Amino acid sequence: MTQKEQKLLELLAENYKNRDREKNKNVLNFCSDFIKNHQQEFEESHYELGSSLKFFLKDYLGFHFKWQSSMRSFGKNDNSIGEEITESELIQEITDPKDSIKRLLDTADGDVKMVKSFLPFIMISLHTDTRDKEKMEFKHTGRFVFDFDKIGDEKTTIDWMNKVWKGTKNVKPYMAFISPSGNGFKLFCQVDTSKDDFINDFSCEEREEVMVKHKIWYESARKELAENFPEIADNIDTATNDLQRLTLLPFISNKATNFKYDPKIFSEYSKIVEEEKEHKKKELEQKIKNDEAEVKKVMQENGIKSKVDAYNLLLKNRSNNFDLDFEIDKFKKVVAFIVQLSQNDIRVKNWLKKKFNSYEILNKQSWILYGVFGSMAIDELKKLIPPSSNKLDKNHGDYNWANKSDENYDDDKRKELTPASFYKLVFEIGQVKDYVLGNFSVTSSHISNFKLINEAYENYKYNLDLNEGDKKNADLSEFLKKINLHLDAKKIRLPLIRSLEEMQADVNLGPKDYLDKDVMENLFKVKYADKKIFTLRSQCGTSCAVLRRNP
Repeated sequence: MTQKEQKLLELLAENYKNRDREKNKNVLNFCSDFIKNHQQEFEESHYELGSSLKFFLKDYLGFHFKWQSSMRSFGKNDNSIGEEITESELIQEITDPKDSIKRLLDTADGDVKMVKSFLPFIMISLHTDTRDKEKMEFKHTGRFVFDFDKIGDEKTTIDWMNKVWKGTKNVKPYMAFISPSGNGFKLFCQVDTSKDDFINDFSCEEREEVMVKHKIWYESARKELAENFPEIADNIDTATNDLQRLTLLPFISNKATNFKYDPKIFSEYSKIVEEEKEHKKKELEQKIKNDEAEVKKVMQENGIKSKVDAYNLLLKNRSNNFDLDFEIDKFKKVVAFIVQLSQNDIRVKNWLKKKFNSYEILNKQSWILYGVFGSMAIDELKKLIPPSSNKLDKNHGDYNWANKSDENYDDDKRKELTPASFYKLVFEIGQVKDYVLGNFSVTSSHISNFKLINEAYENYKYNLDLNEGDKKNADLSEFLKKINLHLDAKKIRLPLIRSLEEMQADVNLGPKDYLDKDVMENLFKVKYADKKIFTLRSQCGTSCAVLRRNP
């Protein structure tokens, strides 16, 4: 294009970006109006003014704003459907100079940056055709990807790829290629999916469980690669531990130097997983030792035999919205209530037979509830399973729902787990919903706040007694200090509260001014006629309203 033509298209994109009241206008109609408003410029540039021009402009806008790019179309939780591709088709596409990737690069004179977002992606670790969380399948392929970034120039990058291609004791790549950027490389590993250990670990296809088990193998393998290749250990992009992550495909111009492939090579699965589990086990033992006194207290007060269960419950109890005693009591009583109902109501009995004889439901609930309550949750769930079910037979394969292990949980994710999905399920029974709402309407966060205030007040009473006894070490302000610290923590979690509280008011209104039409009209229409956003805070400071002037 001439410089004049380029400027005209840039103006089109700029006008489209800055459109205001016309935002609801159809894109083609917008392009048609742009042609009418700039007819002379288009004629001078020798454009045909027929209907094809507005379609060309629409396509240009799509390219400029990347409406149909791979990167945008398959963003997280997008409902676009991808195509399945075999490994041989994949290799064909990234190495054939006549295929789509090479042709795409040719349109940009080989400039990867210009068309990078339009390059195809693959999801190597999952058998799924979408990233829509509602439809996404979490069936693991047994493949893992490592991304080495910013290695150096092309020669340095190829040299390092060749070194890492040789693998380590347990990590042996079966495919490697230079990244689209040219200064990094991708490493694909595969494990034998027919082995019992892999089948047992990934038989459950629940999102959270599959993600954690994927990370266990990935992290152990990454450490082994880092240990064997310390010079580029920091160049491994750890974001690839997310099995939902997409891998960008390049065009490989020189297959002899920029590409490696041997489908017969497999990495170890069991040995790598066991090493990571052992590492996590030692870390956990040290953490328990650091909180030994509190762990013992939790064990004694709740009749828990496992130190690990007690420690995990202790961590949950320390979170802002989880009260240990309250949640354990609620969970056990709800299970007992359901069991009692099933003995007197055939409908509830049949409901349990349908729901808690399902391997999928049990596996999902046990994963979440074990993460919250530990092994006690498994014992409670067993009470809801029909006595004749093979889900209670330890020698049957369907008993795997109960085989949960602490090593298979991510610590940060575990802190976020709640029994909410269990209550959502059992609320299908109307009497259970009424029972819970009637007996446990107070939440964990309410209990936690009450306990904190009560503890602070007990300290206040203690200091009050000291003061009355003429003791010099009495601190009567300790009560308010603790309450203020708690409130400050809440403000940090909701920074808008602090901002609004500390904001200096431009105008202080009297008690009746809010209802005085003349006063308010003078503020909005005269004094602050140029303002669009207003913040009103009540006199007591407990409520606030943000108003926006209607344009």
